[in-house]
Amino acid sequence: MVLRTVNLSKRFGNRWAVADLNLAVESGQIFGFLGPNGAGKSTTIRMLLALIKPSRGTYEFFGQDARQLGIGVYRKIGALVEKPDFYLYLSAERNLKMLGELSGGVSSQRIDEVLEIVKLQDRAGDKVKNYSHGMRQRLGIAQAILCDPELIILDEPTTGLDPVGIKEIRDLIVSLAHDFG
Repeated sequence: MVLRTVNLSKRFGNRWAVADLNLAVESGQIFGFLGPNGAGKSTTIRMLLALIKPSRGTYEFFGQDARQLGIGVYRKIGALVEKPDFYLYLSAERNLKMLGELSGGVSSQRIDEVLEIVKLQDRAGDKVKNYSHGMRQRLGIAQAILCDPELIILDEPTTGLDPVGIKEIRDLIVSLAHDFG
């Protein structure tokens, strides 16, 4: 089990954005939230990533209570929360190098690997400002998998994409689960 929630809940004022969410996700599974705006999807993801604190309930990563694991567990988790943001005047390669350095260092070989996985290797040296929206989404996924995480959490990875772009991202997600667990 890579992720489990038990009665996970978040309240904003008098309104419950998430109420008593119970879920379990095993290694290699693809799990997605479907629902209208305001249903609590992003709020749940923000709780799991410790960006906001739950009002009640617990969650576990890799079979252990996240509160006991501390911040170190997030080295095993890659994430993309909503719209990815990068230094537009730098290349994809340079952006990933900087992000890798913030995570303790990533080899040039690994940067090349993730750019190949997301099909941006031919544009690695181009400035991100010249990327389409879909290319930026794929670069966001590259950033999420850069440190070879055991769990990837993606918040709305297909937002704003055309049908072809949506299919490309979905195929990429299936490939990540199949090829890398």
